[in-house]
Amino acid sequence: MQDICTYHVEVPDEVDEAALNAASPVSVQVLCLELETTRLTFQADQAGFIGLVRFLHQQGFVLLSMSREPFLLNTKQVRGDDARRGAPP
Repeated sequence: MQDICTYHVEVPDEVDEAALNAASPVSVQVLCLELETTRLTFQADQAGFIGLVRFLHQQGFVLLSMSREPFLLNTKQVRGDDARRGAPP
């Protein structure tokens, strides 16, 4: 729940990244623009994800799809976490 992940959210129409980030609770990047859809990407914990979903809903966006993937800061941090869990290096 507190893990930082990379989230991808697809919404219809074009989105102005600067205008969205001016009021967004989480910094969002426009990952790719396709015909009539925009894919947003951001890194956050679960609370940040929920905050952004609520913000997008309040702004009138329809969410077409959402996905999540692990966000690894660097290999030293991952190895340190694994070592604390008892995993081999």
